[in-house]
Amino acid sequence: MDTPNNTTPSAPIKKSSELFRILKRIVISIFVLLLLLAGGGFFIVYYYQNNVKEYIIAELNKQLNTEIIVDGKDIDFSIIQNFPYASVDFKNIKALDATHSETKDTLFKAGRISFQFNLKNIFNKNYRIKKVEIDNVDLKIRIDKNGNDNYHFWKTSADTNTTSFSFALQEIVLKQVHVYYKDQQRKQNIDLVIRQSNLNGNFSNDNYSLETITQLFINHIQIDNGNYLRNKNVYAEVSLNVDTKIESYKIKDTKITIENLLFEVVGNVIAANDQPIFNVGIRGKDMNIKSVLSLIPEKYKSKINEYESDGEFYFNSTIQGTWSGNQTPQIKADFGIKNADITQVKDNIVLHHVNLKGHYSNGNKGSEPSSLTLIPFSATIDQGSIAGELTLNNLSNPSFHGKIKADISLEKLQRFVKIDAVETISGQLKIDASYSGDGRNSNSGNYENISTSGDLWIAYMNIKLKNNILNFSKINGDFKFYNNDLVINKLTGNISSSDFEFKGSFKNIMGFILKENEDVTIVATLNSTYLNLNEILANKDEDATSKSKYKLKFSEHIDANLNTEIQHLEFRKFDATNIRGVIKLQDKKMIVDPITLSTMNGTITTSGLVDGSDSTELLVTCFSEVNKINITKMFQQFENFGQTAITDKNIKGVATFKIQFASALSPELDMDMDKLYTGIDLSIENGELNNVESMKNLSRFIELKELENIRFATLKNQIEIKNQIVSIPKMEIKSTAINITAAGTHSFKNEINYKLKLSLSELLSKKAKQAKKQNEEFGEVADDGLGRTNLFLSMTGTIDKPVIKYDAKSAIQNVKQDLKVEKQTLKAIMKDEFGLFKKDSALNTKNSKADTKFNIKWKEEKKEEKKELKKPKKKEEDDF
Repeated sequence: MDTPNNTTPSAPIKKSSELFRILKRIVISIFVLLLLLAGGGFFIVYYYQNNVKEYIIAELNKQLNTEIIVDGKDIDFSIIQNFPYASVDFKNIKALDATHSETKDTLFKAGRISFQFNLKNIFNKNYRIKKVEIDNVDLKIRIDKNGNDNYHFWKTSADTNTTSFSFALQEIVLKQVHVYYKDQQRKQNIDLVIRQSNLNGNFSNDNYSLETITQLFINHIQIDNGNYLRNKNVYAEVSLNVDTKIESYKIKDTKITIENLLFEVVGNVIAANDQPIFNVGIRGKDMNIKSVLSLIPEKYKSKINEYESDGEFYFNSTIQGTWSGNQTPQIKADFGIKNADITQVKDNIVLHHVNLKGHYSNGNKGSEPSSLTLIPFSATIDQGSIAGELTLNNLSNPSFHGKIKADISLEKLQRFVKIDAVETISGQLKIDASYSGDGRNSNSGNYENISTSGDLWIAYMNIKLKNNILNFSKINGDFKFYNNDLVINKLTGNISSSDFEFKGSFKNIMGFILKENEDVTIVATLNSTYLNLNEILANKDEDATSKSKYKLKFSEHIDANLNTEIQHLEFRKFDATNIRGVIKLQDKKMIVDPITLSTMNGTITTSGLVDGSDSTELLVTCFSEVNKINITKMFQQFENFGQTAITDKNIKGVATFKIQFASALSPELDMDMDKLYTGIDLSIENGELNNVESMKNLSRFIELKELENIRFATLKNQIEIKNQIVSIPKMEIKSTAINITAAGTHSFKNEINYKLKLSLSELLSKKAKQAKKQNEEFGEVADDGLGRTNLFLSMTGTIDKPVIKYDAKSAIQNVKQDLKVEKQTLKAIMKDEFGLFKKDSALNTKNSKADTKFNIKWKEEKKEEKKELKKPKKKEEDDF
């Protein structure tokens, strides 16, 4: 019978109990050790803290060049907080500028600065600072125009007399450090935040390796008024070999990421005498267009965000030379795009196969100018293509040369680039041209020696501009660039309902575009079958409920000589056909010299001037010869000349006359009636005066209803309109019903002053004699000795309330003399009455007729001249 084994289960129990006892002893030992450390720490802090703080403060003061402001309550000593280091922490600390000025600004404010050292330093009083932590700092570094700075607050080793306190730094930790750097001498301005930075190295050695990982946010970096980075995140892993004796920094294995762009940096920097010398290479790695576009400033990102892109972007740069107050290192960069696609997202228009090769250099002030070269650039869009090149030299005042070649749909191009002013566009653009030019002249400020060559074609272009009522359609153009000029072989198209064909040249057009105060000379011909100026001159923001508005002004830098042939023209109520003539524009004056046209069933030949040298008003003068026009249509189309005394509803006939006209108009073409002058040498055949209020009022006195409708074979007179008054000299109207001799004045306010002589035929004398009793009560009915009856009347007051009286024969004997208008030329009238036209010779052209030349000068001081009316050469008849 086997004996049971009782020893086997007891062994594990014994081992477990022993392990538990060991663990228990370890835990108790650790706890006791912690208690001893805590107690020792408390003892050390309690016993040594005042001595340590006072000692470190005293030693720091010995090595500082500026005043440090901190409250004693904000200085803490601890051996626990930064264990295994002991530390002295300064909170809410402030340092003033390290300058000799009596008034000092703040160099920095810090939430916390912690100096950390080994515990044994407390007992041997030989403090070696191993680590510094700096939190929540505002640091303002400034350098004035003379190169004086405010940040050298730490004394050199020669200024230090102590050996028991020093820095043996191995680590620096920065958190939330806001750095504001302004260098007036070098024109640099940097604003950034160090969010987190850990720097490791034996900083107290003459030679050491520095390793750092830093996270930055750059608000802006500005150099020479150029913003290079704004609102960008930066992540840097930097490895340097530092030689403090020669202040040399060898860059190795360094990577800097700006947003999503990765750059590798190699080289070295020697910072001797505060004038660093660079020899650095920068290479973009794994870059794409999208990440490159992320560096675009915020104000342009709204446009960039409309596009998506893919493709390779490359970038290589070198920085070599000294950076000082008056010298910058030479920067060269090669960059480009390879086989990229750029998509306009909204309309899904793609620019395919985009290739670009570029080179940039900031130059060398001694020998090489700054430059930017883009050679070549090419892309395709839909079935079209575009290619070109551009070189800019001396970027501060660039000279340029380049080429462009394209055959592209205007609709696709607009949908891709989105020109804001264009609502819709279609058609084809083709160009093959080159261009070049020197920089701006230092004296004139203008570009010099601009030259172009090549051809431009536009085919079947239709364009509608935003906020513009005009439609430009069927535009076809053939252009040639030659030096500084543009030759238009042919340009045809429509502007709303108008059509045009244009040929000519624009001399100095490139200078006009690129230079200030440059003139362009236009020599061209314009042909049109129909031209509607009401549409063309209408404001782009026309209110449909209001009348069209106009705003006419001329550029002082445009000289034009335009030979026109227009088959049909409309402007306001004016309608004309077969218009031929020359229109010139010079010194902000438009000259018509001469122009012929058919209108109102007759013909007009006119010469004139529109002077726009004063931007507040247009001064208009013209001389016209009018042959056999329909006078009713004339009054209609010239809007009754701005008066209501006799309108198109009151007058009929065929008119031949010479007219001298002058007035001032606003840029919106509203006439200033106070400055209106018109002199008319008039002849009307087969005329009628119908329902003229002044004549209708006479019928109450002589009971002749025929006065409401007066027909006459011929009427001749010289009428003057001036100072808003129509002056009518002796005028004889002969009809089968009645003969009227009249003279007087009629104001634009309908104030009248007429003298009348009515001669009745035998057929009508009975009607007058029936009223004889009434006539004799008011005045005299006279016989002219030939058996003809005459009535003498005066009419004053207004058209609405006329005052009509019988007048004695003796009272009107000198009417003709008193109201006679002396015949004058327009030049003399305007000189005397407006103080104008004294020195200007703008209308003295070779092709002008002798009697249509004017010496014109507007805006001279007006002089009121009292003119004496000439007496008649011979004695007038007694009866009028």
